[in-house]
Order: sequence, then structure tokens, then C-alpha cells
Amino acid sequence: MSRLMKVDHVTFVVDPRTIRKWAWFYLDVMGGKMILRKDDTNPGEKSSMMLWCIDFGEFGIALAAGIDREEESHVTAFLKKHGDHAVQHVAFLVQDLSGFRTQVMEFGVNLLGPILQRHDGFGYVRQVFARGYHDDTNPAEVGFPEFVERPTHKGAAFPEVSFSAEAGTSLYRQAQEAMDRDERQPLMDFSKMPPDWEPPLP
Repeated sequence: MSRLMKVDHVTFVVDPRTIRKWAWFYLDVMGGKMILRKDDTNPGEKSSMMLWCIDFGEFGIALAAGIDREEESHVTAFLKKHGDHAVQHVAFLVQDLSGFRTQVMEFGVNLLGPILQRHDGFGYVRQVFARGYHDDTNPAEVGFPEFVERPTHKGAAFPEVSFSAEAGTSLYRQAQEAMDRDERQPLMDFSKMPPDWEPPLP
């Protein structure tokens, strides 16, 4: 049984000096529609990010650029490691995020924090970040998956909730704190994989 439904959105980390160019590329060249523009998602904090979201109907593109004040943003750290316009994370749509979370954790998937609820530019969403794909370096420099559930999607059966305006800030802080503490935990505990496992024939 498939646990992933489709790609919900892809987040690219870009340089603050090039975010306008990449927005033009996705809006005018590729035909997207700007649905969110936050030039400072965490005003008054030690660091923050710019977040511009572009909708293509079936999926979205998010452009994130770090804002460094008293500390370096985890978004800036990712940019320094991978360069301009690098995929930081892919968000996958799932049908029942709570059930999905329980199931994948039984397989050894390590998630960054609890499920949060907010409006992310593409609509109301419940979401959870996972740990990075590997633990060879600081988590700010490693790509990771995100899992989301949207109430407007047919079959998404969670009740009406009050979406917190602070949830977006909480997601940023989760990633920032993981960088500050250098929490090197990989996405997957592969010790749970059967030693004789082989992929089935197509």
C-alpha cells in the first residue's frame, strides 16, 4: 500500500540577491502564480528567512533565502554548502498524517518534531519535517523530506482545526535549533531492514 500520494511542493534555497530572478523564472517563464510572499518570516528574531511560494496547480515551488542578523540562518548554511537554487526538501502529500507518522516511525524513520498546523502559502496544512538523509555533517547542510496533509484534498479526514500563525515560526526554529545543537541523526534507522531483503521484480 502506497503511503505517499504525490509531490506537494519542492523547496529551493536561493541567495537573497537572486530570489527575484528565480521568482521571475518560475512566474513569467514557467507560468506559475505567486501565492505567498514573506520577506521576513521571523521578524525580531536572531535569524530568519524570506519565503516566496509559487503555485502550479498540481504542485508548488517554494523559494527560501536566509536572513542573518545576530546568528546565521540554517537556510544560509545550506546555501553555503550547496550553492544557489539547490533543493533543500521535497514535501510529499499523505492521506492521514497522524497514521502515517505512527507507521513510518515503526520502520525506524526519525522525524524532527511533532505535527504542526498552519497556512503555508499553498493552503492550510498539517506538516512534519523529517531528519536529514544522512548524519555526516551538520543537519542544516543536509536535504530532508517533509510530509504534509491538506484538508482540502479528497480523503483527508481530519477535523476542523484552528491553525496557529506561530507554526511557521516553530518549523523554522526546529531546524535552527537542530543546527545550533548539531543534532546529527539520520532520517532512517536501516537496522530495521531485513538483512535478506531484495526488491521485487518489476
